[in-house]
This record gives sequence, C-alpha cells and structure tokens, in this order.
Amino acid sequence: MKNVFYMHKISSIGGVESFFYYLSKLYDITVYYTEGDTKQIERLAKNIEVHKYNGEPIECDRLFSNYSFTASTTAKEKYHITHYDPLNVGFGTSYCEGWNYIGVSKVACKGFEAITGHKEELIYNPVPIKKKGLKKYDGLNLISATRLTSEKGLSRIIKLSKLLDNAGINYKWTIYTNKVRKAKTQISSPNVILKDQELDIYDEIEKSSYLVQLSDCESFGLSVCESLILGTPVIITDLEAFKEIGCKHGENAVICDMGMNNVDIDMIVKNNMKFTYTPPKSNWDKYLSREKTYNPEELVNVICIRPMWDIQTGKHWKKKETGQLTRARASVFEALGCIEVI
Repeated sequence: MKNVFYMHKISSIGGVESFFYYLSKLYDITVYYTEGDTKQIERLAKNIEVHKYNGEPIECDRLFSNYSFTASTTAKEKYHITHYDPLNVGFGTSYCEGWNYIGVSKVACKGFEAITGHKEELIYNPVPIKKKGLKKYDGLNLISATRLTSEKGLSRIIKLSKLLDNAGINYKWTIYTNKVRKAKTQISSPNVILKDQELDIYDEIEKSSYLVQLSDCESFGLSVCESLILGTPVIITDLEAFKEIGCKHGENAVICDMGMNNVDIDMIVKNNMKFTYTPPKSNWDKYLSREKTYNPEELVNVICIRPMWDIQTGKHWKKKETGQLTRARASVFEALGCIEVI
C-alpha cells in the first residue's frame, strides 16, 4: 500500500468523516480505523479499501494520521493532519520528531505554530461537489447538519430560532443531527424540524435559503464550503476560518457575533444575495494518486467470528465458517465485528 490514512474513531457525523469521503472519491488511498460507524464505513468502501486495525503494524509508504496515532506502522514518511484550531480547542497539541505536519487551513497552521513553535504545510480540504441548478424552496428555509453541542453553537441555534419566532417570521429550519430525541428537549420552536442525520443532503442544501453553522470555533468549515459551492448563502459566526474560505457578510453570508447581538433579521428575510464562489484550491495531488486500483466487487476470503445474516445474499453465516465476500461487503461486516479477512 502506498498511502494510508488512519483515524482512531470514525464517527457517524463530522467534518473529518466528510474529509475521508471526499478523498475516497478522488484518490487511491487506504483507510484504517480502530472504531468506525458502519454507515460511514459502507460509503467509504464503495470507493476505497477500508480496514479495521487489528494490532499488526500498518505497512505503507506514507501514513497520514488524523488527531492522534495509536497504531503501529512501518511507514517511511509519517504525517499528522491538524483538522482543528489548536488555539481554540480543549485538547492538547504536540510536536514529535520524525513526523511531518499538515494543517487544513491557515488558522490551523497558525495555531499549531503558536503552540509548538513548528510550521505546518497548508493543504486545504478538497470539496468535489457541483451545483445542479435546483429550484429553491418557496419561503424562508434554513438547513443545518451538525451535532447539537455547545461547541457547535447549540445556545446560538436556540437564540436564533427565538429571534425569528419573536419577529413573527414565517420560516422552516431543518436540522439534521445525531441525537434527535435529546435535541427535542432543548429546542422548543415549532418552526425547527429535527431529523436523523443523513450522509448526503446536498440537494436539500441547494434548495434551501441558507445553511446555518454557528460554531464556537472551526478550522475550515466543510459544510459552509459545501453550501457556498451549491449556491446557498450561509448564516455563520464571526470566525477567521469561515472568512479564510471566502465568506463575506452581505455577499454570501450573514455573519453574527458570538453573542448573537447583531443578527440582521432583515437581511436574512430579504435574502437578496447573488454570488459566485470558488473554494480554496486543494493540493493533495502532491501526495496522492488519482489512478484507482481498488475494485469494491473483488472477492476476498473471510472467516466468520460471530454468527451473522447477510441480507443481500440471504446467507446465514456460522461461527468459524469460511467463505468469500466482496471487498466492500467485507469492510461492512468487519466494522460490525462479524468477520476477519484471511
């Protein structure tokens, strides 16, 4: 294997998970993980090789680690990717000899250098999506895809919904999140609709009036970048990372202060923004190849370590039974802890 990306935990929702997916669409890479959400693994396995880490050294030419590295590797070159703003997060940042460092934005690079005294190479996230030209929904329609947590701006989301409600605005705000039941106890507005997270809501973003992202801090802002590419303006907090990727108040964004004291309700309702947008250029081509060698339909030999039912083939697998699965299907059952590739 030439280029391996390692992530200790691939969650059900998040910017790093989107980063993996976009790389999988463009490049010939392999992903290793220790814990992984099955749906995320399934969509990755359609494009690239995905493996659950089994404790053996990962053999590759280059290893790219995200957040932390808890595995063993024989890689000739090792890179740590900073997906966050080190000056504004609650976990540590350190420098280790023998590693190279990559930041996903100037904000990330600046924070890393301020804390460690070492520079990072800047490589922006790729965002390979295109606008379809879909018709906008009638009326004021907001959309968010985010965890409803304090650092992602839960208190601001509640405040914005109250500001719109108190102003008598007729609107609909659809929020895709991962803990809907809990969120329903936190957000009381009848105009806010909470839905279970989905991995592909690009059409919904394009048809909406605004995407809303009111985070405490961001190092890039993939959902904001996606929205602007799709021609939908954003309602955001006043963060340097958002400005770095091209957000401009009154042109393609409504920028709010952290206290939500300057929210321009009139601008939101009028929604007169017309703009063109080009995301920051990503130069992952420097390290990664676009020539794909992975075939998701290739058969691999597996052993069943936990009885399972394969709904696609209608086959019941017994413990210790051996057989074959496609690479993509094997990745899913490996994530579920049902098989091992042999």
